[in-house]
Amino acid sequence: MKKVFFSLLIFFVLFFAASCGGSSNTILPENMYIAPYIHSIAIPCKAETKGGNTAYQWYESSDGSTSSGVAVQGATDKIFTTPNYHKKGIYYYYCSAAADGNTSVSDVVSVAYTALPTLYLNTPDGVEITSNEEWLDDATISVVGAYEEEWNFENVTTSIRGKGNASWERPKKNYTLRLQKNSEIMGMPEEKRWILLANYRDKSFMRIETALYLSETFKLSWTPHGEFVDLVLNGEYKGLYWFGETVKVDENRVNIYEPLDIFNDEDKSYLLETEEDSEDHLYFKSEIRKIPYIVKNEVWMLDNDGNISSGGKGRLERLNAKINVLEKLLYPDFTEGTDTNKCSAPNEGYSSMIDIDSWIKFWFVNEIMDNKKLETPESCFFTFDRQNIFKAGPVWDFETASVYQRSSCRLQNTLYYDALFKSPAFTARTKELWDTYYSRTDIETFIESTRDTISTAARYDMMLWGSKSNDPSGINRKDFDAYVDFLKETLSKKVSVVNKFIENL
Repeated sequence: MKKVFFSLLIFFVLFFAASCGGSSNTILPENMYIAPYIHSIAIPCKAETKGGNTAYQWYESSDGSTSSGVAVQGATDKIFTTPNYHKKGIYYYYCSAAADGNTSVSDVVSVAYTALPTLYLNTPDGVEITSNEEWLDDATISVVGAYEEEWNFENVTTSIRGKGNASWERPKKNYTLRLQKNSEIMGMPEEKRWILLANYRDKSFMRIETALYLSETFKLSWTPHGEFVDLVLNGEYKGLYWFGETVKVDENRVNIYEPLDIFNDEDKSYLLETEEDSEDHLYFKSEIRKIPYIVKNEVWMLDNDGNISSGGKGRLERLNAKINVLEKLLYPDFTEGTDTNKCSAPNEGYSSMIDIDSWIKFWFVNEIMDNKKLETPESCFFTFDRQNIFKAGPVWDFETASVYQRSSCRLQNTLYYDALFKSPAFTARTKELWDTYYSRTDIETFIESTRDTISTAARYDMMLWGSKSNDPSGINRKDFDAYVDFLKETLSKKVSVVNKFIENL
């Protein structure tokens, strides 16, 4: 851990030396710092004065102003080394410099101890990450100050790129990491691909984490895991992030992994994502519902040049045909131009092609979270295995969910649910599963626990990025606690709405 501390110290001193020449004011190179657990932070200060020696005195401020400062005993050097903090909070400091009767006072610096792990991400020579398509190689990540000692590590080599399309245009960015080799990080099973989610439009910072809590509560087959971290990129604090697992085919994630050897006429198991109007090679739309699918595990589909192979084209066509067969079972009297909501109840033979429990649990999570992504649909994941079983999940992408308080369910007509909720077998199983899991959902306790965990980090993030950053509801609330209170109230009410809907099936 000493390496990280001294590298930070050297960075700040060099930054200061390059920035301060000739100034007559006290200068601090940064004004926001993260102090990891049992680590101090070195804050340099210097005033350029004419003649005589300069005397320094550091002060701690209770409210972030220079009018409430109390001198820190013994802090009379150019560089102030903070204490190792044991109580979560945001601490404020400033420095005065006196020479020949003249005194100058610095701006106030803040130091946050959040009790979260600090993730340091450094690119070669501090180069900026500018692309969400091209990988930037030879970056490194370190985790410092984690509450589990074995979670800490230093300088693991990674490639990095931005993530998202519209979200990439926002000030606070999402990132994808690709390690050189499979690695276990913060207790999560080893893999190469990881993600840093900014949650820029979610000022509760916990919509994704709450949805994943529900996924685990309802026992979907795999739920992505993650941890909240403070991100420091090239020495600069970037805010509160969620670091976690990507949705990817792997034995430790979406476990449909199969050997690579394959014949052109042989089908495998597929991870699918819905994404509207894609130009991806592996994109297709279903015949009746026009649902847009992309095959995400492309290893059996593309040639060495990244183009769809003859075998891949055949597999894509056969997959599309199988989904079309399923749709014809779900909408037996559909004719072109018909509203699928007006179709008769499905042919119950559909149940041999889908995993009913997964579709019900997937609806539970997304309906409780009021996830409008299902309406497009986009960012919805499914698997279709070689036994022709269509399974819903894992759940993903809830940044814009739970922004309105609903008095009714709204997702029962999305995807294939308009047919499924007409099926006696499906509705009966929905009631059975709800009776099993309803009493296990304790959203309020989960949210309060998460609030306590991230409260300091969230407040510090808002000091950097603001508390009124494009909330999808169009309503900007007072502070972090107000956003969390709204989320808790919204979800508690929605659980009751879902419960009533299921009772009336």
